[in-house]
Amino acid sequence: MEQRTPESLLEQGCNAKSERRPEDARNAYREALSECHSEDGPLVATIYEELAYVERNLDDLVAAEQHYRKASEIYRGLDRPLKVAHTIRHAADILREQSKRDESALLYAESLEIYRNDQKTPPLDLANAIRGFALLKEDQDDREQAVCLWQEAGKLYELTGIEAGVAESRRRIGLLTGE
Repeated sequence: MEQRTPESLLEQGCNAKSERRPEDARNAYREALSECHSEDGPLVATIYEELAYVERNLDDLVAAEQHYRKASEIYRGLDRPLKVAHTIRHAADILREQSKRDESALLYAESLEIYRNDQKTPPLDLANAIRGFALLKEDQDDREQAVCLWQEAGKLYELTGIEAGVAESRRRIGLLTGE
């Protein structure tokens, strides 16, 4: 009988996710977590991230947000700031979608601070965090701040060759400015 290690279960979950079998992925990730030990910090954080992604796609936003936060706590302990920024940005997106604006704003602000202060930040990660914050500012009817954020995001999307991001930025700016 094949031994089911956290690593093999993570791989099984990732395969199920890529094959668009989210329930199977969820089950594999949950089993992987139950097989992990406390010294497996990076592995546990990765599993939480993967599980959060699947939960979000299955519309369990509460579970997804909790899993992203658990991953971020582990990454904080491992001194992995870019992973912290990434996971809390996803949590912020979920909170924004649930209209939990104050909580969302705090996480976006922290994520952006980490990204902007780390020279290793991938421009696309920064653009995606700015995009989420711009959407939040729109929700809060802070048009001026939203326009500034969309302009910044648009430049980063252009830099990374993400045409859909450039187009969305331009469209949002046009809607906000009436142009």
